[in-house]
Amino acid sequence: MLDKIEKKYAHALAGTGDEASATLLTLQDEAGRKIKLKRSALTEEEESLLNTLFGGSAGHRAAPVTESDQCWTDLLLNGELPDHKSLSLPVRFIHFSLKGELSDHEGFTVAVNSLFSSAEALVWSNSSDGVLVQRLDENFEDDQPDQRTLDALTGDFYVQLSFFSGSPQSESGMLKQQFEQEQRMFKAARTYSPSQHVYHEKEVLSHWLLNSLDNETESILKEQLEAVRNDHDLLYSVRVYLECNMNTSMAAKKMFVHRNTLQYRVDKFIDKTALDIKQFPNAVAAYLTILALHSKKKA
Repeated sequence: MLDKIEKKYAHALAGTGDEASATLLTLQDEAGRKIKLKRSALTEEEESLLNTLFGGSAGHRAAPVTESDQCWTDLLLNGELPDHKSLSLPVRFIHFSLKGELSDHEGFTVAVNSLFSSAEALVWSNSSDGVLVQRLDENFEDDQPDQRTLDALTGDFYVQLSFFSGSPQSESGMLKQQFEQEQRMFKAARTYSPSQHVYHEKEVLSHWLLNSLDNETESILKEQLEAVRNDHDLLYSVRVYLECNMNTSMAAKKMFVHRNTLQYRVDKFIDKTALDIKQFPNAVAAYLTILALHSKKKA
């Protein structure tokens, strides 16, 4: 089967250079033969399928360490609702996804627990995806994942990481449903904003909405920006402007450019696309379309 994989994914085959293992997907057949593919050349769906076909890391998850880990694993993965008294509610889920070979799951678990207050449990869906269950109790501190969190874990474990902070939930009967919905949103966010690695609460709704579109509808949406689709600096500037609530001064400061420079780019975008992004309805449409243009979703 590896021969077929090599032919189909010839564009993704890694060379003999010394690329970091975190950027490569290693596949091995029963005879022990291995090939390595560049993760950057694969969609998440392709990587997941290949891992499944070759019994890769996606099919194996770390065993629960504590009784609480086991309780939440049974609930979130198997739908086994424990005695309500054994659940500390409300909670929120901090989802994570990693790329690279993590050799020390136990050490990673300890490190993640130490970075967030009121950690209740850590559940692995597979060897690369999991969720930290965080109690919203009197000791809770709203310590959101940020670049410092990523840097600390990446430096210690040599993996690429993404985080998504979900919404509070206090209804035990809704926990599994919310967990699965947030998983889908997190996956969609990584597809439509692959360069972003930290996502917060409701900001991923737009990514999930795009992910639910069929390919034809998404193609029509992308056509609205055909005149500027190759002007990457312009699209980046407009995206930052929109993410800063159309506040030119704030966006210019974030981009380290003069306010007049950003204003010129906004006007240029409006002129070329006929989308007046200074008006809220058009701003929403433009933002969704820019996300669609940057998508790694396979048509």
